[in-house]
Amino acid sequence: MSFEAQPLRDDDTPLSMLDLRYRRQRLGISAQEMAQALGINQKQFESLEAGDWQALPGAAFSRSVLFAYGRRLGLDRRDLLEPLLPDDLRQRVLDLHSEADDRRIRPKGLMGFAHGGSGSVLAWICLVLASLSVLVHYFGRP
Repeated sequence: MSFEAQPLRDDDTPLSMLDLRYRRQRLGISAQEMAQALGINQKQFESLEAGDWQALPGAAFSRSVLFAYGRRLGLDRRDLLEPLLPDDLRQRVLDLHSEADDRRIRPKGLMGFAHGGSGSVLAWICLVLASLSVLVHYFGRP
């Protein structure tokens, strides 16, 4: 299901969740259609539009659903939607995404290339030895 959202005009800056509801209604999108498009149930969508953040599962969920809702309405700028979140919720999201906790074990992908790494030395040595072995066996045949 896709919606045709008009681009944001200067006088269309949302100041509250009520502004987003009015925009949805102006676009002719029902609450049920929008809830289905966002992949949330009707009660969660009603809580979102009412700005009842405590009724939603968590900070990251609330923020991501708000941004998805904004995108569906043609508001794809984070700086317009972020102020609609209460300060405590915004802080919890920042805490979730902060890099301050370096004690956390970061998973290494295959060969150690995850997170921008260049791979582990042992993995590279094994790869080079295996490649040399294949080349010697292939070209060493009479």
